[in-house]
Amino acid sequence: MEELLAIIEQQAAVNQQLTNELALLREQVAYLTQKLYGKSSEKSTHPSGQLSLFEEETVSEEADDLPS
Repeated sequence: MEELLAIIEQQAAVNQQLTNELALLREQVAYLTQKLYGKSSEKSTHPSGQLSLFEEETVSEEADDLPS
């Protein structure tokens, strides 16, 4: 009977360890998913002193030329 209780305690400890590991892995997946699909630093405004490849003025001038 004591043997069975020891096995149950051992299995409960393993179960708790696996539960903790699963929670950690879920946190890692959430973090990496956010890094992969979240807002990118590349979409931020232009660094100071650097010009835009596509100037907003050109786009607005072309929009004025379009028929309504």
